[in-house]
Amino acid sequence: MKVYQVKIEMKGSEPHIWRRVLVAANTDFQELHQMIQHVFHFRDNHVYMFSLPDHNLKVTTDEETLEVYGEYLANREQIEKTLGALATPFAKEQLAKYRTEVQRPDGLFIEPYVEPGICFEYVYDFKAQWEMVLTIEGTLEDYALNHPVLLAGEGAAPPEKIGGLQDFQDFLVAYQNPDHPDHKGARQWGLQEGFTDYNSEAIQERLKVWRE
Repeated sequence: MKVYQVKIEMKGSEPHIWRRVLVAANTDFQELHQMIQHVFHFRDNHVYMFSLPDHNLKVTTDEETLEVYGEYLANREQIEKTLGALATPFAKEQLAKYRTEVQRPDGLFIEPYVEPGICFEYVYDFKAQWEMVLTIEGTLEDYALNHPVLLAGEGAAPPEKIGGLQDFQDFLVAYQNPDHPDHKGARQWGLQEGFTDYNSEAIQERLKVWRE
């Protein structure tokens, strides 16, 4: 079975949070999203979007984005004519957004859209804005397992309810420093939310159980 070696990096994280995994070529975008959820120990409670600029494509569960694209398809001639006639920078920007194809993730396989060297973005929870960059580093043709495998990684993943990257970094300061006035509260909240340091064995088990 053909698989891709994918590096997933959380944008703006400090210390840097990243994972390297093997993902089957016959994975669809919904399964890719679920794999990311397991790798970062999120809970799959929010909408998400993949952006693939090389293919002028967005893949999302966001109904508003899907609806806007559907309206463009239904009224393409009129929208193109109106915005094209304006010829302003704003109109050109809006037209480019309209022309970006939008698809639902389930049943849309990643293989036609990815190859070694390509990078694309993933955003989970539009409010918290967990932004990640996925880089396709290479392929293997003779992969025998039936589940993704974690190859490497660094950095504890943020609890989903933390609020955002800056909130997570503030949490880490308190969590890791016994002398911090909020240390006890951070430890208690972290335990309640299942926060742990980076644990490759736990991630491997989640990936294995998910696909079985």
